[in-house]
Amino acid sequence: MEHPRKLLLILLSCVAIFPLTAQTQIGGGTCSSASVNGTYAVTITGRKVTPLAAFTNVFQAIGSATFDGQSKVTFALTSDTNQAVETQSTWSGTYSVQANCVGLATISTGGSASLNIVAYAQGADFLLTGSDANYSYSGFAHVQPSSCSTGTFSGVYTVNAAGFALTSNAVSGAASGAGLLQFDGQGHLTVNYTLSTSGAAANPLTLTGSYSVGPNCFASAALTDAKGNAYVMRFSVVTGNAMNSSTLYLMLAQNSGFIVIGSAHVIYGQPTATVLQNSGNGERA
Repeated sequence: MEHPRKLLLILLSCVAIFPLTAQTQIGGGTCSSASVNGTYAVTITGRKVTPLAAFTNVFQAIGSATFDGQSKVTFALTSDTNQAVETQSTWSGTYSVQANCVGLATISTGGSASLNIVAYAQGADFLLTGSDANYSYSGFAHVQPSSCSTGTFSGVYTVNAAGFALTSNAVSGAASGAGLLQFDGQGHLTVNYTLSTSGAAANPLTLTGSYSVGPNCFASAALTDAKGNAYVMRFSVVTGNAMNSSTLYLMLAQNSGFIVIGSAHVIYGQPTATVLQNSGNGERA
């Protein structure tokens, strides 16, 4: 007969080994690749740092991600980096989603990246992380309206965005800001934005210019300040709902000056644009 202490040690050893050989799987559900289906507004941030935590490259992009509900995905993006602004790119590849709503997108054309996606809100939204040879990525997405027009962008929106200050194509500090956008619904835009960068006084900007709307509810604006300096802004429309009314993903950049990415929301008390009111609540059954 085994000594009682010896038997106890054997039992404890078995308990200690068990978690290593049978890990509990979190989540259940009935998700599949069909749960992530259609066109989504998407925003992505990428960073590359040295072992000493210095930024060597930064990447900010917005655009659309279109999933076929089976296995294929295409990202149409406009990106700003410390090297250049307004770069157009198309990523495509395959994806799959497990029953617990966790999936993987593998980009093989236009890039080479592995992107983890986690769907929620019945597939109306997903979170994104991943990497390629140049960047570590994070981002999020929300379903878009089926169509947009110049009049979709109308009225006053609050805006906040964050990113990086640039000097000679190198990251020189952190940048963030907040303010207001005013669209006239006919292609004209005024921006009041206060930019804050590390180590410098707040810089209030008044920008004016025109905007245009393209496919997939993706829009762009060419802006100038009082000194004639040029800025570019990109928008991607998010479907409005009662809690998230008329939201825009956006990027603002001044070449060799700064790049920031964030969101804008219809200001409190203002009616939402008609197109977004009619687009439903953005959730999937």
